[in-house]
Amino acid sequence: MPSHSSSSTASSSTSFQKMKKRRWSREQLLKNLEILGPLAAPLPPDLPPSPPASRSNSPAAPAIKRKHESSQEHDVVKRSRTNGLPEKPSSHHHHHYHPPPPPPAPPSQPLRSSNAVPSFNLRSEPSEDGEVREDTTAVTPRGPAPAVLSTTVPVRRPRRGRPAPTSFDEMHDIYHKYGRMLKYSGDARFWSTYPATHKEYRPLANPPPPNSPYHKHGGLIARLELVDALVCFTYSLWSKDFSRKSCFRETWATIEAFLGWCKNKWIAELDTIGDREKALLGLIWMIEGFIHGRKFFFSAKTVIEPEMDRIWAKMKAEMAMLSSNAEKADGQPTPPMLPSPASIAPVNSANSTPINNSASGTPSVNTGISMANSPAPSRPAPPTSTALPQYMHCLLPQTAKGQTASYNMVEAAAKATATINPALAFNVKELSGGVMAAGYCMEFAQRTLTLPILARHYPTTFARMMSSSLTAHEEHEPDIEDEEGELFWPGQCVTGEGLGWVCLMGKAMIKEFGRDIGYLGLAGVVPKPAPGPITGDSSRHASVLR
Repeated sequence: MPSHSSSSTASSSTSFQKMKKRRWSREQLLKNLEILGPLAAPLPPDLPPSPPASRSNSPAAPAIKRKHESSQEHDVVKRSRTNGLPEKPSSHHHHHYHPPPPPPAPPSQPLRSSNAVPSFNLRSEPSEDGEVREDTTAVTPRGPAPAVLSTTVPVRRPRRGRPAPTSFDEMHDIYHKYGRMLKYSGDARFWSTYPATHKEYRPLANPPPPNSPYHKHGGLIARLELVDALVCFTYSLWSKDFSRKSCFRETWATIEAFLGWCKNKWIAELDTIGDREKALLGLIWMIEGFIHGRKFFFSAKTVIEPEMDRIWAKMKAEMAMLSSNAEKADGQPTPPMLPSPASIAPVNSANSTPINNSASGTPSVNTGISMANSPAPSRPAPPTSTALPQYMHCLLPQTAKGQTASYNMVEAAAKATATINPALAFNVKELSGGVMAAGYCMEFAQRTLTLPILARHYPTTFARMMSSSLTAHEEHEPDIEDEEGELFWPGQCVTGEGLGWVCLMGKAMIKEFGRDIGYLGLAGVVPKPAPGPITGDSSRHASVLR
């Protein structure tokens, strides 16, 4: 063994010395390099995004890897499937999705917009060991899906509790004043956008500079001021209601005319505006629907329901009395009737008249016996009364035998009546009309204003609601002028609440929309002129502003 080891060491040292002494010429080096062939271009420093991550229910990779028959060099550099998009979080946990920052595109490729939708691939067949097929079909995107929850997190303000009624009264006065300022400015700006030959044209005393956003977007700014005024008016009236846990229907009637005016201004531009502006029209519909919902809920709770309980208790007692009287009438015995001679005569009596049923004419004395043994005809089922709906039959008293009310009992109970006064009849009519109007408004609101639309066109407002810790009963907590605090999706108008959340969301949408077009809110309104003698031109302003 030692001799063999020493000999191998000596041979290797000898070959190393030969290679060290041998020198290659330039031609030999170039000839050997040609064997390698042309080198491929190196990979760019910025690679495209990795494919999507594998699903949690994907089959596990087999223990033995199946080697591809192809001998291409790209098999050596394979993309991993574990570096793609993260898996969808469970619906039972409120985790926010934080996508990794996309790598910059190579200089030779155009930059992709931040709102572009990534194209996800679907495999036609399962691949093994995490390999991705290249010949996949791209899914057609439906629309941009901005990832805003990872970058926009609302500020959680300290809870301040329910303010005193005096604070709500101050809020009522302040935002009623703001609403009047914005309403006047929106109307005046609209009249200034008409052509000079138009009969509605009213020039502004101090028009905006030609290159300012208020000049370039005059009509849009005017509509934005009107919807801003509507939010202020609504928030003003809601604060008075909320502080007293009531609903003053008379004050809500004062906003109906302006709400219709504002809505018509946006509907007139429906064919020329985009989805982002249509969402503000949906906001107007939602405000109207929630106003109807608040009115009919409090009307049913405070007026109609107590009165109907009293009327129904009286009517139910009268129905029971009429039904009981009908049962007593049914239970009286029927007077006896005299028997007929045929019923008391024996069958084989000599005085009986024979009945001839045979073909030969021979009398048959067994006919009476066969008729006596025949079964009695079945009685028909008792009729069911339709004077009252079937579900009301259980409200009537049962019969003496413990059965449901009979036909005559139901017919008698249906004759019960009750008297209602004109005020109750009017309130019931208002209630039914309010329910129909609320459903009509919410039907149009949900066409242009939904959570997906907010996520796409108002991402900041959407994130302030989705990442909120507020509850439905904390409408008093946020400051309506706060642009960074938490919000809450309004919910259902059938509860009678939520109108404060609608105003808070609407104000946030107006501010977010206005930042992109240079809208200044109260700082950019057209000031109302000082009151003076009413002339022909100024009378129209006065009539609109009352």
